[in-house]
Amino acid sequence: MNKIILLSSAASLFALTGAQAADLPIVEPVDYVRVCDAFGAGFHYIPGTETCLKFSGRVRTEIGIRDDEDDDETDTSFLNSEFELVINASSMTEVGLLVGQFSISGENEGDVEIEDAWITIGENILVGRETSRYDFGGGYGIYDGLYVDEGINQFTFIMPFGNGLSMTLGLEDGRDRRANIAQYNGTDSTIAVTSAFSTGAGGGGSITKTTTIASGAYVGQDATYAGMEIPEVVASLRISQGWGSAQVSGALHQIRSISTFDPTAPYTTVTFTGAALDVLDEDYGWAVQAGVELNVGSMTKVKVVGAYADGAMHYIGGEDYYEAAVDITTGDITDTMSGWYVLAGLSHDLSSALNVAVTGSYHDFDEQAELWQVSANIEYEVVENLTVSLAGQYTDVETEENEMLGTEDGDSDSWEAKLRIQRDF
Repeated sequence: MNKIILLSSAASLFALTGAQAADLPIVEPVDYVRVCDAFGAGFHYIPGTETCLKFSGRVRTEIGIRDDEDDDETDTSFLNSEFELVINASSMTEVGLLVGQFSISGENEGDVEIEDAWITIGENILVGRETSRYDFGGGYGIYDGLYVDEGINQFTFIMPFGNGLSMTLGLEDGRDRRANIAQYNGTDSTIAVTSAFSTGAGGGGSITKTTTIASGAYVGQDATYAGMEIPEVVASLRISQGWGSAQVSGALHQIRSISTFDPTAPYTTVTFTGAALDVLDEDYGWAVQAGVELNVGSMTKVKVVGAYADGAMHYIGGEDYYEAAVDITTGDITDTMSGWYVLAGLSHDLSSALNVAVTGSYHDFDEQAELWQVSANIEYEVVENLTVSLAGQYTDVETEENEMLGTEDGDSDSWEAKLRIQRDF
């Protein structure tokens, strides 16, 4: 009898335990973050997907000095800090490698802004904000010359031919490629200058005198750039191999001006005879560039870049100069300004941790100015991803007299030097 009771109790306990175990929730296996080595170091799979994610960036701080240019309001010493964060998402898909990347940066107390934001689809499509395919870059070091190398919105088609050779054709945002448009007086124009006077007790009147602005006189106001109608058309051919790389590129640039001469400045007027106001006109500029960078052994690099532009001054680093001139008597673009530059740089590793570099460039903004720049840089890698750099740059600008553009002869030089500490990750 006791044996029967014992066996019955054990069976009941086993059944009860089994029923409770069946009611417990099932624990799903943990999907840990996995290393993704398909796209290089630093990538990890996003849990539950086949997309690989990578975070990288830098933090840097600088202290420097510059000449005061005889201006007491100019800061002769400065301290800067900035950061950049880069996020890359890559995956293999039915259409090939799909990559999306963006970077944000901030400096001192300024706003955080987008540096790049682009997508590549396979080997052929690049869309978004990324460095222009026209650009071949500048020299070496912190001060690497005056040139065009910036993020720009674009739709670019890439055709790789193999063995490091590729061709690109794209449309880019023309708003980032604008320079200035000058206005001048093409024919004699008449202004009527009115002066008011008072005789007291509410009396008074005005006297009007007529003045003529002679043909060719500079009127002192730039035309307004009209809205973008046609994006920049940019094409390039590039080769990159073990010996280095080389590229030729070209761009077509639309100039759209609105003649906006205001007769109230610098004159107080009531009439202005013979001038066309708010007239839209269009013209086209262009630019070509060629560059080569050579690996001289394993420790030295040499780079030479040259470019020529007509009516597209931004492409040669001249966004602060004039690229066209408008006759205010007709509102027509009558002249486009040309220019060219050449840049050369040398970088040499004294050791695996120590590098020295020099860069020099010459710019000729035809009938406007000549500009020389030379810089030197020394960089030391204290430990991996921590570098200390010391650099300096000298600039000389010779301005030419141009009555139509309103420029006068002048010569100015300036220099700047800085110490930078940078942590990459």
